[in-house]
Amino acid sequence: MIDLKFIFVGVSSVLLLLLLHWEWYLPERVYDRGLKKRSYFTNGILFIINNAVTISFQVSSVFALVLAYSPAASYFALLPFWIQVVAGVIILDWGIWIWHLLNHHVSFLWKFHKCHHSEKYLNATSAVRFHIGELLLSVLWKSALLIIIGIPLSVFAISEFLLTIFAMFHHTNIDFSPRVRFYIEAIIISPYLHRVHHSAIRSEHDSNYGVIFSWWDIIFATKKKAIPVEIGLAGIPEKNVRTFLCFPFTKK
Repeated sequence: MIDLKFIFVGVSSVLLLLLLHWEWYLPERVYDRGLKKRSYFTNGILFIINNAVTISFQVSSVFALVLAYSPAASYFALLPFWIQVVAGVIILDWGIWIWHLLNHHVSFLWKFHKCHHSEKYLNATSAVRFHIGELLLSVLWKSALLIIIGIPLSVFAISEFLLTIFAMFHHTNIDFSPRVRFYIEAIIISPYLHRVHHSAIRSEHDSNYGVIFSWWDIIFATKKKAIPVEIGLAGIPEKNVRTFLCFPFTKK
């Protein structure tokens, strides 16, 4: 039997290539070719560095913590598997929404999360542009959610796969007509909504925290529609791999 992780990696890779092709030839915003190439290079290197650590530490740490501290019996596990998956994905997406909100409003967490917002050219590879510090801090949050709620690790793995897929989609430099967006945004976060989240204006980027579903931003009144003049962080220059990794420890 084929290992599911290879299927997940294969599907994610194919989708990433399709999105990159789409945004390269039919972009929503036109950017300098040099900026694009530098972004792809930086994000690619960060992806390699992060995976070298997270595959061996982050994911295994979540699994180890959950296996060590989860109660012996879980009412969640009594549900049919398909209900576990549907409920688990919705609950975990809400959990990530809360975590994302905290990353914007807790100063210590923002030190790391601002690295993700330093991207000047928002594109599909921006979905993997995270500081390793933020990824490691998320271990505790995700583990706590799984332990408290009793969500099985198999459901967690499926949720992580879907979060990756949707993150690549809504970071992509593409757009849809207002009519199509209306239907998309009734359920999920669109590239248009997430582009607002990456605005250089703080009042705009403190919004649209969803990864998969747009419900949470609607329910908690954090959904915002706007057309950002600038993407990134105001007054912060473009980052390479070295300056990106050092960014949390700089004063500005």
